[in-house]
Amino acid sequence: MSDVETLKRNFVLMAAVSFGMMIVAAAFAVAHFAFGVSWAVWGFVGFLAAGFVSQLWFIRGLIRTNKGA
Repeated sequence: MSDVETLKRNFVLMAAVSFGMMIVAAAFAVAHFAFGVSWAVWGFVGFLAAGFVSQLWFIRGLIRTNKGA
């Protein structure tokens, strides 16, 4: 697999994971604010952080790809 194909695959994977985490985080936010479930704020924070981690994983891959060239 070439570098461009690998980067494209990693980008699509990061976008899908980040979108999924955003949807689950939004569900926890609705549970917290609309239904008053107090512990749901921790699920919101956790899934939001997991989405950011997936983006950091992609950026780390970009840095590693450019170092060896």
